[in-house]
Amino acid sequence: MRGHDWFRYSVLAALILTYTTILLGGNVAASNSGLACPNWPTCFANGSLFPTLTGGVVIEWSHRLSAFVLGMSVAIFTALALVYERNRPALLKISVVSAVLVLAQAFLGGLVVDSNLAVLVVIAHLGMATILFGLILTLAILANLSHVPPRWRAWIRRAAEPDSPRLPRPPAEPVARPKPERGSADLPRGS
Repeated sequence: MRGHDWFRYSVLAALILTYTTILLGGNVAASNSGLACPNWPTCFANGSLFPTLTGGVVIEWSHRLSAFVLGMSVAIFTALALVYERNRPALLKISVVSAVLVLAQAFLGGLVVDSNLAVLVVIAHLGMATILFGLILTLAILANLSHVPPRWRAWIRRAAEPDSPRLPRPPAEPVARPKPERGSADLPRGS
């Protein structure tokens, strides 16, 4: 397998991990498990990396573990971009920005716990996760664009044409209906 293939597969894996981490984070919020692990980066003050998995700790810890694996996958695709994608500056730049953003996101996740789930910090954490997902999705599309089957590319071109016969056209001008006069038979009963 060529280096570019490793890069594009690792980006697809990171995209799936990003989505999974966001879903697990939503589960943390929905189940009120955000403070089941009251310390960060470890779960409890004893410094153990692997807490006893019971109750809300399982939910919170699964989110943290998923975020860690996501961080590693972003580090891997960024390293692959630095080695194999130097001739494609857009891929390289988005990879580096994604790596910086995933580090900032980890810091913000710790701040969520340290702030005792302050609403603005939680919203910023979700917002940054959404931006990260968008960046990695863009990266996945750009990295895999040349591998899209030709018939799919032809369909995309046809769908994007302004005069495409397959897409409905909006009416040229809205049709204005005259307002019926009071006492006219055109008014609905009871008016």
